[in-house]
Amino acid sequence: MKSRHITRFGSPLSRTGALYCVSDQQGLIQMDIDMKLTQLHAKGVLITSDVKSQVKIDVKQKSTEYHDKVNQLGIPDKLKDFFLIKRKRDAEHCSRDIVVSEYDLFLLIHNCSQVHFTHRSKFRQHIPAHLRVSQTDREQMKLGSPKKFLTKTRSGLLERRYIHVHLFECGSDWHCFYFSHQDIEPSGANHWRYGCHLHYVSHLWPKLRKKWVWNQFNKRFTEISGSLHIRFEPFEFPHPDEAKESNLINGSTLPPWAVAFDPNLACGCGAIALPVAQVATRGLWVIKVSPPYKSNQ
Repeated sequence: MKSRHITRFGSPLSRTGALYCVSDQQGLIQMDIDMKLTQLHAKGVLITSDVKSQVKIDVKQKSTEYHDKVNQLGIPDKLKDFFLIKRKRDAEHCSRDIVVSEYDLFLLIHNCSQVHFTHRSKFRQHIPAHLRVSQTDREQMKLGSPKKFLTKTRSGLLERRYIHVHLFECGSDWHCFYFSHQDIEPSGANHWRYGCHLHYVSHLWPKLRKKWVWNQFNKRFTEISGSLHIRFEPFEFPHPDEAKESNLINGSTLPPWAVAFDPNLACGCGAIALPVAQVATRGLWVIKVSPPYKSNQ
């Protein structure tokens, strides 16, 4: 299973399970549909065109309800105020005190139109040429010889530079937040003394032009200087064992950035929250889905 929104390796019902790689919100919807159809098939339901249509309707309705709830949450006041700053000096002062969570960033992305801004993002992964996975590597993995694929993937994860860029625009005003994997490393491994952080530049930088800044992220290392560091709190998703014991499963206290897996469907991955917000902020979600564990007793 492969599209520009999602790639699936294996089957959720196979002994080894399936690996889903989701790149955007549409990919999450396709993943949800795929998993629900797989579940019905496992229960002996004949998957007709009518069944497929109903599953798609149900999933999209759930997605619409979720986005309506997020719309009602609006944008955090601290980010609204930050966008109203008129001088670079004031932005520098504010950046020392403000802390932005990944949830805050998601709300800004989702609801920026409420303050008349548009949003576009860029997610670029820069991997050395010798570590890029080829079509041959993928085909060998599907045939049961995954060694080269896995070796390149592991080495690529260590040597890659993955940039996440979010640009907000309103007329001549623009604000750009960006971060790499290295920027959100834990404090002990982070190059900034305060730990996890975002980089920020905007129209308040007299020597920077929006188009030039945007194009800088097409290469491994940018030439942007003078960006502000803003403290950042990345998402922390529950461990599968913890999720099974928590009330995330029934959704009674579901955090506003998450949509729950159906616990009957997602037994193998712990029924953890769907990463709707993280897909928006990072442009990627990878998860392993396995069949339910069956005891011999």
